[in-house]
Amino acid sequence: MEYNENQKMAIDTARAFVEKKIAPVAGLIDENEEFPLENIKEMGRMGLLGIAYPEKYGGAGLDYMTYSTIIEEIAEVCASSAMTIVAHSTLTADPIFSYGTEGQRATYLRPLLSGEKMGAFGLTEPNAGSDTAALESKAVERNDHFVLNGSKIFITNANVADIFIIAAKTAPEKGMMGISMFILEKGMPGFGTSGKKEKKLGMRGSDTGELFFQDVMVPKENLLGRKNFGFSMLHHTLVSARIGMAAIALGISEGAKKLCLKYVKQRKQFGKHLYHFQSIKNMLADMEMNTSAGRLLLHNAASLKDEGKDFTKEASEAKLFASEASMRITKDAVQIFGGYGYTREFPLERFFRDAKITEIGDGTSEMQRMIIADEIVKRTK
Repeated sequence: MEYNENQKMAIDTARAFVEKKIAPVAGLIDENEEFPLENIKEMGRMGLLGIAYPEKYGGAGLDYMTYSTIIEEIAEVCASSAMTIVAHSTLTADPIFSYGTEGQRATYLRPLLSGEKMGAFGLTEPNAGSDTAALESKAVERNDHFVLNGSKIFITNANVADIFIIAAKTAPEKGMMGISMFILEKGMPGFGTSGKKEKKLGMRGSDTGELFFQDVMVPKENLLGRKNFGFSMLHHTLVSARIGMAAIALGISEGAKKLCLKYVKQRKQFGKHLYHFQSIKNMLADMEMNTSAGRLLLHNAASLKDEGKDFTKEASEAKLFASEASMRITKDAVQIFGGYGYTREFPLERFFRDAKITEIGDGTSEMQRMIIADEIVKRTK
């Protein structure tokens, strides 16, 4: 991929920040389950949270190709930080940019892109994951406001966010066609979090929690887009987020591969360096092939988005392939390191744990296969 000077400058800036500020604390962030707030805010001040947004809203005026490359760079050392940024910069900021009024963009988008405020996206509920039509949160229209009741679970940035994008039913009888999207702010009466951080297998440095709504009065000016138009907005937002999730998976894979290449040149068994053994060569070849293929799929999806074309199928392909490849690559990486790979002395066990959520978040692998199949049928004349 050839980048122009502005793209290179942004990527180099992000890479330098990753090396200086994120890499040294990545293990501690995971070990202590600490949310890297100051690092995220500093990235905002540097302009790295608004890479793909216009300068008029405080963004860098670049593209999703650059954004996905930066997410990959971050995930290569700390997937928790990368996950935090995708939830903030795509899941929260993108619907405001794509569907918000100029007033909403000025009020909410600017502080998100600058890192002044953190964002979270609330869709998943106890009985509604892949089945969006099963949402139970409801917003009833009353004069100049909506009254919101319900709850959300497994929400990234739940306990640290200031601005929230929330999906709720405004016409329950219409199923998925009766969903609307709202912008909520921390501190609204009746709106709160459990205060409890989920104890997770991986992504331990990324905050995950619950949201609760009890008779929350949401002003009508906080309705995002049109009433009952939420399903289309959810589709647009989640498809974009899959590019970010694919980049996270790819970054994890790249990080594991680099560690393996370094290790097999140092470690000897039976008088030979590990890279001389055919079984090790096979693993290394598969790692290289899968990261290369995943990057091509990711760049294809990001290019289509940047060109304003439909990228639904391509985003699912990139996310599905990269996430499943990441699980295989990190498993093989632990195997190559043997007992060392199983210890916390090396980051491979963290990479292995972090990789799993990429097969689940923003739509499971099973859902991605359904989407891809539906899209190829739809596109076949």
